[in-house]
Amino acid sequence: MNELLDEVLTAHGGVEHWQSVSAITARGRLGGLLPQRFPGNKLAKFTVEVEVAEQRTVLQDFPRVGECAVFDKGVVRIETRDGEELGSRTDPRSAFFGLSGVRRNLHWDALDTAYFAGYAFWNYLTAPLLLARDDITVTEAEPWQESGQQWRRLQATFAPAIDTHCRQQTFYVDNGGLIRRHDFVAEPVGSWAKAALYCDQHREFDGLTFPTRRRVLPRGPGGRVLSRPTLLALDFDDIEIKR
Repeated sequence: MNELLDEVLTAHGGVEHWQSVSAITARGRLGGLLPQRFPGNKLAKFTVEVEVAEQRTVLQDFPRVGECAVFDKGVVRIETRDGEELGSRTDPRSAFFGLSGVRRNLHWDALDTAYFAGYAFWNYLTAPLLLARDDITVTEAEPWQESGQQWRRLQATFAPAIDTHCRQQTFYVDNGGLIRRHDFVAEPVGSWAKAALYCDQHREFDGLTFPTRRRVLPRGPGGRVLSRPTLLALDFDDIEIKR
């Protein structure tokens, strides 16, 4: 395993603790510019459950109370609490591109949101164990100076089979081994959607450490981050671990 990744896993609770987890449930609040495109309750207050070993996410009470959005290995659907299917899409990523993607510049339907939020929550909540997968290649890049600190960087290349923002992503690590920044291009939003996700207010839940405050800001040339607008404001109030 990459030496820096090993340090990151240790700082977030240790690889053995992470490997013992089967699912993670998080409750919190979502805001910012991007969720204005979402339908229904816009996930302003959410409960989400992700499986760790497989790409599966369930968003409770979305788009309406009594319904749930399911992201399951690239397929999305809306269901009632009793499991009745209300709608589904087997290739949701392709719907963001071409002529069909024009509408999505302004408004997403529930299945669009289920796809984007589904894979994003899965990526965010399973990291850093996510980076230890066999189908993700991780190397250490040159260090980075920011706000008077030097952060080490992990360059991750995701296999095409993994639903994620983009193939190449960068994770910035502080001296304590905590992930503090995550750079990516949100390709379903657009090839221009270069973003930096800042992670702070780390807390421990059942032996694992998570950043409970995350803010996504636009990223300009040379890695420079703009102070506004806030594209996504994500706050976790509680996280439950299932083993």
